[in-house]
Amino acid sequence: MKTAAAALLALLLGCGSPKERPPLRLIVMDPLAAPLACDCVAGHGQRDYRALAAHLQRALRCRVTLVFTESLTDPRLQPLTDADIVIGKTSVVQADLAAAGLKLRPVAALTDKTGALTVHGLFVVRREDAAASVADLASHRLLIGPPEADETHAAALATLENFRLPAPPTNNIRTGGNMAALDVVERRADAAVISSYAMPLLTGCGVIESNALRVVGRTDPVPFISVFAAENRPGNVVGLLLTARQRALLEALESRDGFLPLSAHEDWPDWRGPNRDGFSQRVPDQLASKPRLLWRRTLTGPGMSGLAVAEGRVMVADKDLDNKRDVFRCLDAWTGRELWSLRYDAEGELDFTNSPRATPVVREGRVWLLGAFGDLHCVELATGKILWRRHLARDFQATPPKWGYAATPLWVDGKLIVQPGGRQASIVALDPVTGRTLWATPGEPAAYAAPIVGTFGGRRQIVGYDEASLGGWDIATGRRLWKLVPPNHGDFNVPTPVNVNGRLLLATENNGTRLYDFDAEGNILPAPVARSDRLSPDTSTPVVSGGLVFGGQDSLVCLDARTLALRWEDTSEDFAHYNMFLASPRSVLVITQAGKLRLLAVDGRRPVSRGAQSLFEEEPATERDVWSHPALCGNRLYIRNQLGVYCFLLETAVSPSETAPGSGR
Repeated sequence: MKTAAAALLALLLGCGSPKERPPLRLIVMDPLAAPLACDCVAGHGQRDYRALAAHLQRALRCRVTLVFTESLTDPRLQPLTDADIVIGKTSVVQADLAAAGLKLRPVAALTDKTGALTVHGLFVVRREDAAASVADLASHRLLIGPPEADETHAAALATLENFRLPAPPTNNIRTGGNMAALDVVERRADAAVISSYAMPLLTGCGVIESNALRVVGRTDPVPFISVFAAENRPGNVVGLLLTARQRALLEALESRDGFLPLSAHEDWPDWRGPNRDGFSQRVPDQLASKPRLLWRRTLTGPGMSGLAVAEGRVMVADKDLDNKRDVFRCLDAWTGRELWSLRYDAEGELDFTNSPRATPVVREGRVWLLGAFGDLHCVELATGKILWRRHLARDFQATPPKWGYAATPLWVDGKLIVQPGGRQASIVALDPVTGRTLWATPGEPAAYAAPIVGTFGGRRQIVGYDEASLGGWDIATGRRLWKLVPPNHGDFNVPTPVNVNGRLLLATENNGTRLYDFDAEGNILPAPVARSDRLSPDTSTPVVSGGLVFGGQDSLVCLDARTLALRWEDTSEDFAHYNMFLASPRSVLVITQAGKLRLLAVDGRRPVSRGAQSLFEEEPATERDVWSHPALCGNRLYIRNQLGVYCFLLETAVSPSETAPGSGR
């Protein structure tokens, strides 16, 4: 049987006959390409793209034209069409494509000599300067790069924000690292941000003396070199790039692993994905042993809210440095660059930080953002413009839950369902376009679990928790259809209910895991058809795949989805705390609280490992905890710890092996 990677490669390579292949124009904007960099540093800045063009020409049996340029506005490129392939610095190519009105997208990324895909900015001062870190640059005249150079502009501004330093004025922008470095050396400025790839060239080519500048800090990493192609580009070119790994060609490109694929970017617009079930066909079948970072964005505060990714944007909740204002950031999904932010006062004390808990929800060009104290905003996704706002506690005479509002709003049938927990407005439907109240249903205070929509007993309905019970509500009117009070009281009601083929799976800390059926009217039957005490999470929501339930908080548990009989349990230390789950029909990806990935086969006999990774080994142990549910889009995993948000490329292992992990039994 073909692996997913082999199937992808076959698709990429399976194109028309040689007679059908048009000429190819390969546009190179890589600043380390030989014609675009100096030749003073052996093995650096001498990437030979002629070797790549020759490889493509032989394989394609068509003419390949190679054009080196620093900008897509180069007159030699006119007319610029979507038939071209562009290889260059990711943020610069993005900016030029936007200006040209072309919709090419990144389809691959080039690794450097270490296998990395990123570049970062360096904060430099003169060698005799007393500054020891970025924090010491408050009184310095600091030069940064132009807006299209993420590592010296957007990433630099984010770093300054984290150190409470203001953005430099616009007259402090320099278009090239050479100019900025010279300005510092010659005392026209006190400090500058230059690209990490440029430092060896500056000293090696004699632009500055080798010890003239000193590095006092660095920005977050951003993507470096990407391949851009049209959505409908014949796959043979991309496929040949991905298989161009002959030793001589890798040496010519100053690359360890060559080009790595970036699959089509799918949306993850809601809590646990489009259907709130943690299910994705993109969960890989195998996992490489080491993570591959595409970008990182350090944030100013801790966070528990899940990530939403849609229309090329990442929505992430943050807090300001004083923990007094909520900050929702909209980041570019390809680069991590901040596009806009929403900030508002949100003071107060809560356990486990006072940052937002609910995941942003994206639909039809809008995003709905809910803070822990009840602030609800509807914002235009493209611009950050506020379209309307409500306050759940004030507008509906409700008391926020002890740990803050956490239930992610539910978008369904032209309604936005929220749970204020007011006596006369326990659950409310708002018009998602205007914020107007459509209906409000009396009931109990709010719980923390996100509601779902599903068809149970032949009736499509909203299912969710309040503080003391589970319920079903009519979507059109808000009328409560049924109520289920568990036998054991005191559940926090955090895990989301799971729809299992028309039955309802519940998992809580005091009542274990239960499976319920419904009558013909869509009312829940009070006695569960199956139950288990082996899976009792207080916050973690399980997933279902292949007739199996995977979940756990103190250990990893696999249950039969029909009977809830225990199939196996893994008590490895990795699974001893909070765990999150993503599933495909073949694999289950476990994300642990400590930021480790464990990929398992969907197997009810034993825990079969398909690979493992530790994502944050370079970060302080105190910052690694993951409480925010990740997003999986194509082959990119967006994940947040207490330090920031990261984008990792989920690569498939070359030589997978089957081993039973840990001390599972």
